[in-house]
Amino acid sequence: MAKLERAEIATAASDPFIPSFQGVLQPTDEVLASRGGASALRIYDEIRRDPHAHAVLSKLKLEVVSREWAVFPASERRTDMKIAEAVEGMLKAINFDRLTRGLLGAVLKGFAVAEIVWINDGGMWKADAVKVKKQRRFRFTIDGELRMLTRSSTMDGEAVPDRKFIVHRHSIDDDDDDPYGVGIGSVLFWPAWFKRQVLAQWLRGTEKSATPTTVGKYSGEFDQKREGMLLEAMRRIANDTNIAIPNTVELSLLEAKNGGGGNLFEALSRYLDELMSEAVLGETLSTNSGERGARSLGEIHNEVRIAIAKAAADLVCETVRDTLVRWFVETNWPGAAIPEVWRDFSEAEDLDARVERDKSIYDMGYEPKDEDYFNETYGGAWVKRKTPEAAVAPPGKQPPKAENDTDFAEHSHPPDAASEIADQMAEFGDPVIAAMITEIRNQVNAATDFDDLSLRLARLSAEMDVGGFAELMEQGMTLARLEGHDSAGSNG
Repeated sequence: MAKLERAEIATAASDPFIPSFQGVLQPTDEVLASRGGASALRIYDEIRRDPHAHAVLSKLKLEVVSREWAVFPASERRTDMKIAEAVEGMLKAINFDRLTRGLLGAVLKGFAVAEIVWINDGGMWKADAVKVKKQRRFRFTIDGELRMLTRSSTMDGEAVPDRKFIVHRHSIDDDDDDPYGVGIGSVLFWPAWFKRQVLAQWLRGTEKSATPTTVGKYSGEFDQKREGMLLEAMRRIANDTNIAIPNTVELSLLEAKNGGGGNLFEALSRYLDELMSEAVLGETLSTNSGERGARSLGEIHNEVRIAIAKAAADLVCETVRDTLVRWFVETNWPGAAIPEVWRDFSEAEDLDARVERDKSIYDMGYEPKDEDYFNETYGGAWVKRKTPEAAVAPPGKQPPKAENDTDFAEHSHPPDAASEIADQMAEFGDPVIAAMITEIRNQVNAATDFDDLSLRLARLSAEMDVGGFAELMEQGMTLARLEGHDSAGSNG
């Protein structure tokens, strides 16, 4: 059986393609390598000064830090819960969002460095502050160790203490060979550079269009003296309103025919902006407007942007967990498990869609088993609505007997006598009431306005025959009174 080799052999020290000087590495980023190595990181600051590049880079950072973060204990043990609570308190104290934003500077330049200021608080070592530093201050050795440039060591730098500096890396090459990382600045450099050239030409063309070139012609052979005098006269045209020239001299204005090429320069500038948006965010519609911005396509672009932001957030959380959090736990609780730190990128649920789904399930014959389902799902405090009970018991059924109602129910007449009288009243009264409603509806339809309707209803109330209805009510009341007397007599 072949023996397993434990040590790493494909190191930077043996890589012939990585330049080094006295043990200090230089970045493999081709843009930086062609412009002076690690000392050329300042050229990426020029990219950030481009308004569009600044916008897309800031959008990525803000998408990350706008998400809520949480510390998850390694287990449900009391010690691990206590450690997670202490880690969360420390991260809140040092402003974890600001630290995250600073470490995301690695996206542009390849790496970011932050210094931890440790303090002893009641016997517990914790970070009092974590300060992000300029990348230009640091170099890496062949072994990947961090070195800090100082006034006394401006070339190789000085070694730094252990557990003092956090180094977060970002590499578009997806490898671990270059400790400097490879930032997205190497991709943005050329679009940003070309855009500056386009804007310079655009301004020059606009100036030409706004201030036409003056052309002067004189007769005869070349005469340097006369040419100088003519140029001086043409220069006075820009400032003076009056000018006198001999009739042998001809002056004219040479104007740009295409108005300075504004449409061409604008289209090219927008195209370069789109390249930068795609490089950083993976999409264009959330930053660049255009006719192609359909809603469905915009939603897809937004999902891509959020996915890239989530990946960047996860990488920063892993770096903080493996450095600051690990050092904090190992110093104060040796041997304890390390808690996790993550940002929440889950999207809020569409409650309208949830309501429609719940309604459909309820119509199918199912309902939540847990009474707290609505409170947990929709928030607030929900109670089940009570169905109003009927005031009169259905015919043929007795209402429930009250606790103190014993003898009366045994000696009273059937409880449906009143219901039978009411049913007979409804049966005989419905035709009379229907006729009255029909007459009222006819007057409403015939009215021309509100005042006319008022007069018609007043006239109808005086003319409407209610004798039949009154007679029916009188018979019903008489029958009800007799039933009442009979009931009272039987109880006596």
